[in-house]
Amino acid sequence: MRYGPAAAIAASSLSIIGLIPGASAQPGGGCAVGREIVDDRNGPGTIVGGRGALCLVKYQEGRLQAWVPADQLRDPPEKPAAPEPGANPETPAAPEGPVIMRPIIVNRAVYRADALGHVTLTASVNGARVPFLVDTGASLVGLTPEDAKAAGIDPGQLTFNQTVHTANGPVRAAVAQIREIRLDQLEIDNVPAVVIESLKRSVLGMSFLSRLKGFDMRNGALTMSW
Repeated sequence: MRYGPAAAIAASSLSIIGLIPGASAQPGGGCAVGREIVDDRNGPGTIVGGRGALCLVKYQEGRLQAWVPADQLRDPPEKPAAPEPGANPETPAAPEGPVIMRPIIVNRAVYRADALGHVTLTASVNGARVPFLVDTGASLVGLTPEDAKAAGIDPGQLTFNQTVHTANGPVRAAVAQIREIRLDQLEIDNVPAVVIESLKRSVLGMSFLSRLKGFDMRNGALTMSW
């Protein structure tokens, strides 16, 4: 994922990093840049950055980069030692029966950016249609009070004891949990979110995007894969 000045996904100036304990703009302890890893799907890659508990992983074999929770990464298995010069390596035994090769299926969806470089889309939140602005700078999904109420989250039952910073200054926010977000054929359950007072449009942040297999912004379009 490479984001130049003209390829910014959003410019909402919304900062929600402070709502995740221990999160920061610097790589966390489990996100050592340059470390080779495998993820929970045995996908090999290299850590190229991090933000709190999320590591930015660049996958091998031309796959997209992706934000992956640090606790889902582990060191790759040790490679067998090379045989000594002159030694006759043992010929591996042929596998019994036929070898079945299963293709890796990757689903993709592409969303075009507008003239300002913003990507907007409509998703289903707990069954309610909600228009979103995609914002990789937001640590969490942010909902307007109106969209939260439409999704069955009553702002009157929430505790607005958090502060987020927007282009118009600091505003109050309340932590919430979204049962499910559906986007075309993609469905992600139990998404952490915040309901933000005075927010003009809901934002699709990293608590959703980090659950994807990967996402990439180039040539004026955002590609999501899962």
